[in-house]
Amino acid sequence: MSRKWAAALLAGVLAALTALVYPQAAAVAADEGSAVTVSGTGEFKDLKVTVSQTRNLINQVITVSWTGGTPTVDTGVFTDYLQIMQCWGDLATGPDRTQCQYGALFTDNRGGQWTGSRQINYGSNFGSVKQPDGSVKDWVDPNEPIKPHTDGTPTYVPFSSVTGVTNDAGGGGEFFDNTTTNEIPYGRTLANGTGEEFFEVQTGAEAPGLGCGEEMTDGTSRPCFLVIVPRGKTEINGKSGDGLLHKWLDSSPLEKTNWDKHLTVPLNFQTIGKPCPIGTAERRTVGAEAMTEAILRWQPALCDDGGRVYGYSQVTDDLARLSLTSPDPGMVFVDDPALPNPQAPQVYAPVAVSGLVIALNVEWQSNIDATDDDRLHEGRRISDLKLTPRLIAKLLTQSYRSGADFTRETVQDNPQSIGSDPEFTELNPDFKKQLNLPIGDMLVPLGQNDLATRLWQWILADDEARKFLSGTPDPWGMKVNPVYKVQTWPRDNFPKSDLYCIKLRADDQKDHDWCTLDMHPYANNMHDAARFAARGDTLVHNATSRDATGAVIGWKKGPPQSPGKRAVFAVTDVATADRYGLPVAQLRNNAKQFVAPNNAGLLAGVGTMQQSKTVPDVLLPDANTKNPSAYPLTTVVYAATVPSAITTDAGKDYADLLRYAAADGQTPGVEPGTLPFGYAPMPEGLRAVTLRAADTIEKDAGQIVTPVTTATTTPPMGGGTATGVPATPKPTKASVPAAGAAPSMAPAAPTPSGHGSPVPVAQTNPTPGHPVGNLRYALITALLVGLVAALAGPIILLRARRGGR
Repeated sequence: MSRKWAAALLAGVLAALTALVYPQAAAVAADEGSAVTVSGTGEFKDLKVTVSQTRNLINQVITVSWTGGTPTVDTGVFTDYLQIMQCWGDLATGPDRTQCQYGALFTDNRGGQWTGSRQINYGSNFGSVKQPDGSVKDWVDPNEPIKPHTDGTPTYVPFSSVTGVTNDAGGGGEFFDNTTTNEIPYGRTLANGTGEEFFEVQTGAEAPGLGCGEEMTDGTSRPCFLVIVPRGKTEINGKSGDGLLHKWLDSSPLEKTNWDKHLTVPLNFQTIGKPCPIGTAERRTVGAEAMTEAILRWQPALCDDGGRVYGYSQVTDDLARLSLTSPDPGMVFVDDPALPNPQAPQVYAPVAVSGLVIALNVEWQSNIDATDDDRLHEGRRISDLKLTPRLIAKLLTQSYRSGADFTRETVQDNPQSIGSDPEFTELNPDFKKQLNLPIGDMLVPLGQNDLATRLWQWILADDEARKFLSGTPDPWGMKVNPVYKVQTWPRDNFPKSDLYCIKLRADDQKDHDWCTLDMHPYANNMHDAARFAARGDTLVHNATSRDATGAVIGWKKGPPQSPGKRAVFAVTDVATADRYGLPVAQLRNNAKQFVAPNNAGLLAGVGTMQQSKTVPDVLLPDANTKNPSAYPLTTVVYAATVPSAITTDAGKDYADLLRYAAADGQTPGVEPGTLPFGYAPMPEGLRAVTLRAADTIEKDAGQIVTPVTTATTTPPMGGGTATGVPATPKPTKASVPAAGAAPSMAPAAPTPSGHGSPVPVAQTNPTPGHPVGNLRYALITALLVGLVAALAGPIILLRARRGGR
């Protein structure tokens, strides 16, 4: 049985069992996609919860929304809310409460004393109920089979992991804690009975205690479950109102009485760690991160039913370009091309339209100026936000006090954060009704990245931002952090140049310093920046680590921000932001218009690009374009190889990859083989270039190149245009391989509603290629293979990171 058939069969079984096995849920699968709606029973009979995606899941964020709920009452502690968790269990019977990842956020008791925990005994030492006659009685769930400890110590619902290891000490033991769990202890319902939460589904790579998506003995992936426990106003002992210890609930959702009201939605995952048969020879590819989401989605379809396996290693753009100079360049993916090499001509093919974005996880927190209507949004995610080049320059240069440190004298006269910056609040007036948005910087990726260069070029093309970087105050008097005033721009990374430490004051910490990279750490890459932002995790190291004697020995990462109070910005690519359910900012382009990176904005951005001056068939952004519809940080990702340096068999395989990329690989979707949402389907003009490049690579692979020397003309000192460009060397006619079948030209992939239509590709106004000379490449070519292997490793194995990535 093929993997496609097995996956389809399992999906069908899951859909059927959702309706048959869980009668309390009354599940209905949506006609399109894999959304599922389940309904409550009893006191929650009007509640309907919809899960946006239930099949072909990877580590990603899905939307959990509901109607028919009782509005949450917030008096400092909540009543009437939903508690959401991920569980493993038997597909036929559903999960047991011991199989759920919950209880790591027990210190967040906004819903009541033990509502965030696994604890199920509430004796006089841990809580009790005052009776009408004034007596005190221990709080007991009459349906609870787990008996409390006789010594009065806490009793917990144990966590039984998929590995067979059980922890009965109240948490996740070795399997999860407050920095890794995905539980949502308090999903709030608005006054109109609706609510919405963004839930990170985790595979076995992120949640080893659940094992979701791991391959089972029958070859299918392990399914898991999303569990929703609705909470009202009645406690486990039947008491409500004045009969409660407080005016709110206190018991755990895992108490038997509470658990019996849970709703269950089966979740089907793509198999992690095995997109293609193990041991099959693979074609090597390496590439920049903007391509990673697409190639990982394509891998299973390309190798299905005996197809070619394409390994993939994520590297920097510089390392990808460097690979083109190796004896076996394989195929690389880059945002900017290398300079041409007449001795080893390169062929480039567009494969994806993407963009760099500022992703947002910001939730509404009302201030004293908020109206009653405003307060209805309390804790809800904000998706409409505008940013200018100067605002982003401020965030990237530690110019806000909270972006450096509140005690940093060099920025003491600047706003505390972007939320107190008049430039920001004038553009986003709703933030005048909220608590000060405490964002002073962003999660940014570590290392070289062509898209970082694009971002800095866009900033420098804006007169206000360029002057700010050079030291000119903004109209409200804010100045750039002086450390950055002397930087050379643009950069191909995101520097944290104001390096300093502050002394800690506590007696047991005074011998330790808290430094810049503890307060404002880098993310490893754009993927991690998006994932941690979605979790409300700034990566700050603000918790002490102690040795056996209790002495402080360093710092460890603190927990994420509390749901409903999250405020994080991140620099990432649009497909990864979409994967983790993050809204993205509208950015101001040179036409002074704010544009979102939807299909229309990205394709308009492609339409403004200019043909490279030195590299055929490559388009590069024009930072000075005045197109009002263009998203300013659009990129086209290119595949590249050197046909003369690869074998004829490799040439055919890489040509097949390009033909797939230009056809089926441009169909948006979530299934293996489709184009992940966030990428814009390439317009026909770009697809034609890709197919032409595929034919060239297949035809010229393995052929000897005869260098052709062509004179070039240097532009006159007073200006003018060069009239000569090195001619592309022609391969000899020796050992020409048989041409493959002509590719079938599929129609353009449909553009999702509301995302605009493809636009023509510009072919004028040349700009230079990437300034990385061949001499630099030649000096370190010998290090390439080992370095790439050491830093990345094939992402055919990283399909294990369909959970991990």
